[in-house]
Amino acid sequence: MSYLSKIETFLPQHKLSPESFVAWAEPFFAHKDSVRKLSFLAKVSGIDQKYTAIPDFLTTPEKSLLYNHPDRRLPSTGERMGVFMPHALELAYGAAIKIFENSDVLQTEITHIITVSCTGLVAPGLEIELSNRLNLSANVQRSAVNFMGCYAAFHAIKQAHYICGAQPESKVLIVAVELCSLHFRNCDSADNLLSSILFSDGAAAVLVTDQTPTNSHLQAIDFSSVLIQEGKNDMAWEVGDAGFQMQLKNQIPDHIQNNIRGVFDALLAKNALTPAQICAYAIHPGGKNILQGFLKALGRNENDLKESFETLRDYGNMSSVSVLFVLKSILDNPILEGPVYSAAFGPGLSVESGLFLKSKS
Repeated sequence: MSYLSKIETFLPQHKLSPESFVAWAEPFFAHKDSVRKLSFLAKVSGIDQKYTAIPDFLTTPEKSLLYNHPDRRLPSTGERMGVFMPHALELAYGAAIKIFENSDVLQTEITHIITVSCTGLVAPGLEIELSNRLNLSANVQRSAVNFMGCYAAFHAIKQAHYICGAQPESKVLIVAVELCSLHFRNCDSADNLLSSILFSDGAAAVLVTDQTPTNSHLQAIDFSSVLIQEGKNDMAWEVGDAGFQMQLKNQIPDHIQNNIRGVFDALLAKNALTPAQICAYAIHPGGKNILQGFLKALGRNENDLKESFETLRDYGNMSSVSVLFVLKSILDNPILEGPVYSAAFGPGLSVESGLFLKSKS
């Protein structure tokens, strides 16, 4: 048995609107039609603002960290990775240190740390650098969930759940951080234009224990993992010479709509629950159309995904971090109590789901 006893979030200092991003990006595109499409996507994205760890989108090229070449040449993957660790570490630390504020848990009591990221790969990795920055025990068990996409936080939560079940009195710290802004590309493909508008930066941390917390918490009940085979080639995340490359086809919302009901029903039936018993839904805000596809499949209304739509509106799609923002909104709601269904989607096409029991105290 395991409990998500605390969830904290942290954002970078630089904030921009999708429209201001389009204005910044325009000189990088040779075809004006791409800029027109970007402008349209910005208007219909459901995003009011998003955050970035680097100042490039809000300043002149000479003050930029990555996108600063006079000829608009884009940085190599190596140059992008050179920026990743210092900024990822700052965001990760900002989220993680909040776990220990006003808490009975000390940093030295953490037995396991699991870091999550799909936007940067470095060794020694974030799990080591963050352990040192937090002054965790030299014997802390470290692991990392890397390059799995938007559903990766679920793998960390499941890993923490299994650790708590196998090793009583474990205290597992999960820290997810994504720097999607490092991977801007000026490709004219529909996939790239959409991902350029959707994705943003952020971090979140979760404390998972096997001891029942006295405060509001989420008890992990069960998980499921499903592959939607017909969507296998519609979502992908690949390492290219000029950054990581996202493949994001417009058929994805249809795949979610056509398959999520079966995934949802199976997990609830396995745990002797009915849809009427679900008090809240924590769905990864991968995009407005994905959320609407979920609503149509389950016959719910937009208010049922209030936390997901608000996360998309206020922060954009922060990849693996986003679903943790949604779960925090539900955890912090003093009214909600009862079963919570959560799901996130990623390459494959993968659907990771979880059932949690929200308790007020």
